[in-house]
Amino acid sequence: MILRLATAALATLTLAGCASFGAPTADELDRLPVVRFGDAAPAGQPYILLYPAGAPLPVEALIHGSLLEGEARSTLTVRTRQDLYTYKHWASLDGKNWKAGHDVVGGNFEIRVPGEKDGRNPGSMRAEFNLK
Repeated sequence: MILRLATAALATLTLAGCASFGAPTADELDRLPVVRFGDAAPAGQPYILLYPAGAPLPVEALIHGSLLEGEARSTLTVRTRQDLYTYKHWASLDGKNWKAGHDVVGGNFEIRVPGEKDGRNPGSMRAEFNLK
């Protein structure tokens, strides 16, 4: 059995705040603080989140549930090749030109259960993120 989930963008998975329907104005964006991933975000205030090129981005993988005897957890680290700014469901590669996140980054998630291929192969979880 294979489960696939298409993702609109990394930005839609990780952003703070609620998504708005209209594009943010330049004035609105200019007033927002830019928070580098890993730094503290301002409490109760909207902000632009920056994933800096080359900075380590930890991603936790967790497998658990009532079917399983225990759980397995691991933290993987990835890095972006270039800066990525996100605000609500908007994304920018330069912090100035903003588009809907799904117009900047796309990708897929894939989960395969153990043994699906030949009765003994390991299961797999894959995530793919691509610039558009």
